[in-house]
Amino acid sequence: MWRSSTLSLKIKLDLYTSLIVTAIYTTETWKSTARIRQQLDVFHQRNLWKILGITWKDRVTNMEVLNRTGQRRLQDIAAEIRLRMALSGHIIRMPNERPANHAMSWTPRGSGRRRGRPTKTWRSTFKEDLVDRGVDWNSVRAVATNRSRWRTLAAHCPVKDRRI
Repeated sequence: MWRSSTLSLKIKLDLYTSLIVTAIYTTETWKSTARIRQQLDVFHQRNLWKILGITWKDRVTNMEVLNRTGQRRLQDIAAEIRLRMALSGHIIRMPNERPANHAMSWTPRGSGRRRGRPTKTWRSTFKEDLVDRGVDWNSVRAVATNRSRWRTLAAHCPVKDRRI
């Protein structure tokens, strides 16, 4: 389908966005490691290169491919979904005594880990997304209470990549 000459570029990109990119909407529950982010972007770039009919011989950068298609990196989309999902901002705005809010910061008693690097968790991924956008975990409740600011925060790509 990507190589079809009867379909326009716009139709191919619309199909790709509706079928493939929307399939990553379960990523709000994934932990995000460097390897997972890199694999998402490799998959995304391969598909965009096929849609545009570009080969490695054409020596086109990944940023140029993203600019031509009007797409963003898949890891940026996944981070936005994680912040935008109804649970994160909604749960943070809940009173502390609610079980869902309590679960966001709960650590089981006596939950020691083996020696070595700590396991990456969803919460640590969520905290990294907030830090990338300039929000400290301690001030996240104040930011989440302002819904328009929270939506703006979720819509911006990470500052460390200098993309907006």
